[in-house]
Amino acid sequence: MDNIKVKVIYESDNQIFERIFSKDQFNNFNELVNFFQTERRNSVLTGMKINEKEIPMKFYDEIKNAFFEGGEEIELIFDDLYGLVRKLLLEGEQYIYKIENSLSSISKEVMLNTKEGHKMINALAEGLQAMNTILSQASKVLNKPFITKEEMDKQKEILEKIIESQNISDNVEISDILDYEFSEILEIFKKAFQRAIGEIE
Repeated sequence: MDNIKVKVIYESDNQIFERIFSKDQFNNFNELVNFFQTERRNSVLTGMKINEKEIPMKFYDEIKNAFFEGGEEIELIFDDLYGLVRKLLLEGEQYIYKIENSLSSISKEVMLNTKEGHKMINALAEGLQAMNTILSQASKVLNKPFITKEEMDKQKEILEKIIESQNISDNVEISDILDYEFSEILEIFKKAFQRAIGEIE
């Protein structure tokens, strides 16, 4: 077969298109993606399938220069850049409330010096890093900062206290920080996410 079948989904406005192209119309996979991306301003590729097999986005760089042999069935999913950022911000905000609700149980596990408690602390640190990344991306897209340097410094100060206490295995101190100081970090994030969501809506 000399053709490729392409299904394109624009999630932001729930539109689906199916087109058939000659395999020679595009030099590589990246050209095909760019062709559809330019049809919708501010659209971002968020998902893809080749011959019904889902390809994680992290492999995009590996396949972008691949050429078509003919007979391929491609599915591309795009989302609006602002819609995508909004979705990330709402998920981030939910995550902050989830942490808030589980803080006392994390503190208890740490106090009891369980393996689970220390796993939770590490997951917490990774989660906060992800929240900072989301806010940083939102700032780039919306061209506006949502978290101040002072707020970042406050986060850093509290997290460093936790790390220092972990290094000397002072579980009581970690538990106290989670009980009495960590809520300040969560408040910083709540306000930052609310500011960003307010800006995009």
